[in-house]
Amino acid sequence: MRVVPTVIVPVCLLALTALAAHAAGRLPEELATFLRVYPGIVVTAGVLLGLWFRRGRVVLALLALALADLLLARFGPGAAGVEVGRYALNAAAFLLPLDLAWLAVARERGTFTVPGILRLGVLALQPPAAAFVWLSYQPRLVALLESRFLPGRASPEGGVAHPALLAYTAALVTVSLVWALRRTTLDAGFAWALLASFLGLAVTRSATLYLATAGLILVVALLETTLAMAFRDGLTSLPSRRAFDEAVGKLSGRYAIAMVDIDHFKAVNDQYGHDVGDQVLRMVAARLAAGRGGVRAYRIGGEEFAVVFAKRRAKEVMAELESLRASVAESGFVLRSPERPAHKPKNAAPRREPGTTIAVTVSIGVADRAGRLTAPEEVVKAADDALYRAKRGGRDRVCAAAPSARA
Repeated sequence: MRVVPTVIVPVCLLALTALAAHAAGRLPEELATFLRVYPGIVVTAGVLLGLWFRRGRVVLALLALALADLLLARFGPGAAGVEVGRYALNAAAFLLPLDLAWLAVARERGTFTVPGILRLGVLALQPPAAAFVWLSYQPRLVALLESRFLPGRASPEGGVAHPALLAYTAALVTVSLVWALRRTTLDAGFAWALLASFLGLAVTRSATLYLATAGLILVVALLETTLAMAFRDGLTSLPSRRAFDEAVGKLSGRYAIAMVDIDHFKAVNDQYGHDVGDQVLRMVAARLAAGRGGVRAYRIGGEEFAVVFAKRRAKEVMAELESLRASVAESGFVLRSPERPAHKPKNAAPRREPGTTIAVTVSIGVADRAGRLTAPEEVVKAADDALYRAKRGGRDRVCAAAPSARA
């Protein structure tokens, strides 16, 4: 479960930002100097990383945060007249959450692509549009942007106006729903960045610190997402071969490793297509991932999986592996009919003809750390050998490492 970037890191960053904002003017000179260059470091590093990893949404979100900070620094409260400062704050507080929510929901289209350039153009046009509304003396629009119509004291006098509060509320609800549905770290980053940016605009004297922290949260989410891509298989959502190699290198004490291979998988791909093959892989992966009690499954390549049993011997997991093998063999795999809709209709007629069922089986080899098998790599090799014996023995079976390999 990935909780560090989605909860702990943003909370810690926001807490540190609040402390820095509270201690402004009393910080050591070295730290004060760093805080002055902190926003530039975040934006520069984040944009470069976003371009490198082709995450245009993150690049544009960082530019939106930087643009809001620049406008507030130049025209916000304390930098310009009272009326101009109030208008600049409310314009930024209204547009920024909508931009972040839009980028969180949008599909990834890159940066230097036609969609990416169009998105950049939308962001670039917002400051001139806001300036035009002010300079062309549009009193109704300005009054609407600065209005306060919610009951009670939803915001203190002098804080952001109510249209901005509604924009932030709608944006946060939208991004939170996207996070709940997609469950990605980057979506979590957008949600926390929204919260950080709101705090910055609500506490205008520390807006730069909070907006830079919002950008840093996005950068951390981007790095964690990239790391997860390297260590997690995109098709099955299981940890990948790289994660397996790393986990194996840390094994010690008592453990068992099982190698699992889908039988005749190439024939499934050749006869029914790779889409069906992908569905079979996901089905087997789901059954492997359902293990309990220190069991961790990995996809290590093609149709081959590995299962690590911490603190258990091979003889202790044989019944569990046999149950897994039987459950895959007995379930079968029913092909979706080409005429079948993607979603079941409310008044669906009873199915008259059974769909085509593919027989899916797996072969399994298992070994544990015992006798001459002291290194994790040796246990993996013994489990592989046991897997090939299962294949040669007719497939759809579980084989343990030969006693000679363990003696």
